[in-house]
Amino acid sequence: MSETNVWAALLIVALSGLLGVVAVLVFFWQRENAERRRLITQQILQTTLPLRLQALERAVLFLERNDPNNLLPRLAPHTFNRTSDLVQVLFQVVQEEYLYNAAQQIHMGPQVWIALRQAKNTLLSVVQATLAEHNPALTPPLTWVEKFKEKWRAQPTDPFQVAMAYAHREMQRLLEIP
Repeated sequence: MSETNVWAALLIVALSGLLGVVAVLVFFWQRENAERRRLITQQILQTTLPLRLQALERAVLFLERNDPNNLLPRLAPHTFNRTSDLVQVLFQVVQEEYLYNAAQQIHMGPQVWIALRQAKNTLLSVVQATLAEHNPALTPPLTWVEKFKEKWRAQPTDPFQVAMAYAHREMQRLLEIP
């Protein structure tokens, strides 16, 4: 064997050894990188999961409190002398609770927030429609509430229940163990 062939063979062995070392280093680097990514994801989850669950809890509380079946008894319409006062308080309560919870939207999925906003807007539009059909100056508060309830029940779906379902699905998704 000539000296050139020996050097060529040694070069091939050295290069293949170097290639093997590089392959092993890349393998360990990728594994280390995957582990680091997993730890970061776990740390983010530990930080954000409580915030996201709390935001969903507040969304559900908003939906429960502002569902007309719960909101109207809480406002005690029988204590109002004028329908316009009742409606003003109703609008004020819904808007204040909505604005109070608006900052939480960043921690919940967009479907939940859109459904929550839709429920609020539907409630207020049904109130507006009832006001348009039944003059608050001529309709006693309890009568107006009954007319509102009729209009509310005539809807094909309850937007508060739809939003609640989205919130529950989001909670279940967050609590699934990966």
